[in-house]
Amino acid sequence: MIDLHLRAGNAGALASACPFLRGEDENGERIWLTSGEGFSLDIIGPVVITPGEYDEDGTEITPPVLDERFHVNLRCTDEIAAQVPDSFKVSPSTPIRVWA
Repeated sequence: MIDLHLRAGNAGALASACPFLRGEDENGERIWLTSGEGFSLDIIGPVVITPGEYDEDGTEITPPVLDERFHVNLRCTDEIAAQVPDSFKVSPSTPIRVWA
């Protein structure tokens, strides 16, 4: 298995590039598949780059800085990894989450 960190401008861009990660629920609504034949998907979404600052009462002093793009972790086989466009693959120096 291979661990990939993926980033897209938004969820729709990743869904279009990797349709195998999408399915339908019992009502026909489009959903992310968190697992399937040869893969597991960890949906992260936006990530905090710099935490916010708060006073002792919890009042925000400085808002957090976010990377608003859509982030996911994908643990998959070589065959699945080959289907992911290279433009979505990133190598963060300090990943927000990793597979155990």
